[in-house]
Amino acid sequence: MENTASTVVVRKRKIKMNEIRDAAMNFEAVKVSMSQDRNGIILRLNVHPNDCPQELHTDWVGTRYVVAMVRLNDQDEPETREEHQYIERLIASAGLLCRNIDFGKYMNDAGHIDEHDPVKVEEAVTNSIRKYCNIKSRSEFRSDPEARKKFEQLREDFKTWKKN
Repeated sequence: MENTASTVVVRKRKIKMNEIRDAAMNFEAVKVSMSQDRNGIILRLNVHPNDCPQELHTDWVGTRYVVAMVRLNDQDEPETREEHQYIERLIASAGLLCRNIDFGKYMNDAGHIDEHDPVKVEEAVTNSIRKYCNIKSRSEFRSDPEARKKFEQLREDFKTWKKN
């Protein structure tokens, strides 16, 4: 299954998200257990009888579903996963560091850039981070763990440089 913002691809057939929303059954469930057999993952959910859609009772065993699940916190609000939060902070950090005067000085001292014009340093730093991390956009940090690792190392090197 492949997802985009407006479609879901299930077995080579594109399904529009609004078709899925219109056909969706919504209910709250609690994960009870998870195991694996030769056919795949078995996910057991506990659904309160008042929340269980009637259609679920009448659908045959073996009926296929497209499933979307959102984790809830104790206040019944959608919870953002810790790794997702970390990556989003890392992306923001990369943007902020490009505008940081000390980081620009570090990038010059470390030989990553050769630009001393304050107006041009931000662009030079931005391009240098992209080259160093082998990315075209900071958004690639979301899907490229190696690029994240390189940026984290660059940021740690900057912190060490700044202490000296």
